[in-house]
Amino acid sequence: MTGLLIPVTALLASVAILLVGHGLQLTLIPLYAVELGWAPDLIGYTGSSYFLGFVVGCLTVPPLVSRVGHIRVFAVLIALATAALLFIGMVDQFWFWLLARGLSGWAFAGIYMVIESWLNEKTAVEYRGRVLSVYIIITLAAICAGQLLIGFEVGYAQLFLLSAGLLVLGIVPVGLTSASVPAAIPPVRFRLKRVIAASQVAMVGAFFGGLVTGGFWALGPVVAAANGLEKEQIGIFMAVTILGGTCFQFPVGRLSDRIDRRYVIAGLALSGVLTCVLAALLVSENSIMIYVAMFFFGGLTFPLYSLCLAHANDNTSLSLMEIASGVLMMNSAGSVIGPIVVAFLIGYTDNALFIVSAVVLSLLTMWTLYRIQFHDVQRAHFEPFVGIRNTTHEIVELAAEDGAAESK
Repeated sequence: MTGLLIPVTALLASVAILLVGHGLQLTLIPLYAVELGWAPDLIGYTGSSYFLGFVVGCLTVPPLVSRVGHIRVFAVLIALATAALLFIGMVDQFWFWLLARGLSGWAFAGIYMVIESWLNEKTAVEYRGRVLSVYIIITLAAICAGQLLIGFEVGYAQLFLLSAGLLVLGIVPVGLTSASVPAAIPPVRFRLKRVIAASQVAMVGAFFGGLVTGGFWALGPVVAAANGLEKEQIGIFMAVTILGGTCFQFPVGRLSDRIDRRYVIAGLALSGVLTCVLAALLVSENSIMIYVAMFFFGGLTFPLYSLCLAHANDNTSLSLMEIASGVLMMNSAGSVIGPIVVAFLIGYTDNALFIVSAVVLSLLTMWTLYRIQFHDVQRAHFEPFVGIRNTTHEIVELAAEDGAAESK
């Protein structure tokens, strides 16, 4: 296995360093906004701006990479992401934050795209599945570690500097590598109507899943703080949710390989509703029970993206890249709207995240059961489930080879 990773060691090292800093800023920024006394709706808008920037980045970065190359774009994007973070720490103006968060989302969409394109290019086809697994483990572990750094007994200024320093250090391994750069990234091309026609459950599920997870990423720290958790406890609150999503991904996926994936999607959504109700009841109880509830919250909502992508791909002859691009855009659209909805409701109740999630997951459950009742599926293009993150369409190239290898 070590031999397989040698060509991408520098890249994976950059990923590990970079995403620790990114994980820290994901929690740090909304917490700092709370410290500044900002209203929840303003914090929600800034979270939505990040996801909107991410969508734009997925669409616009490939031509930029084609013109100037992977390493230069990677360095520029990290510089922009770092600048955006530092400016947020310096300027407490809402409209400035909107622009900075949008820039950060655009930069990280490009960063993920460059990383995943590079892994795809530098890994032999028969080994891409294994490299994909290592990449996902590193990304999730790094983001979890970043959440825990929020508990350091230092001021917000030092945490901003720590996060920015980690982002900048992320360029060092790639900047010093002597490996040749990969080929240009193909542009994102998809026709939304065709992808929706391929699987309505997948597209609706991706959208609703984005509503839930977008609300969590943008306002999870705000919800935790509103319910009395201390700064170091908020980091654990976020980390155990991510851990839950990681632990559930593969068992849920393997189950969906054996039965109609729509039953698994409906089962996850319905279980998610019950978990949200439980979480709303537990937020005022002891922290251990809150962490348990959030572990299951992540476990039942984070896998929805991969399940929807797998289900859509099972039932259409469209290319996997076109399907993946459509599903990603629907998920991202939900992620833009989710923080706004949660932020509006949090002005009335500290349980806004759980209420919104319960309503959204209830709608997804009913829609999925309706489609099961009146629409049969054949899975004519079935491929085994591969758990992936909702980063960019480039990760699908790695996931496709993983699924193909398992089906042989």
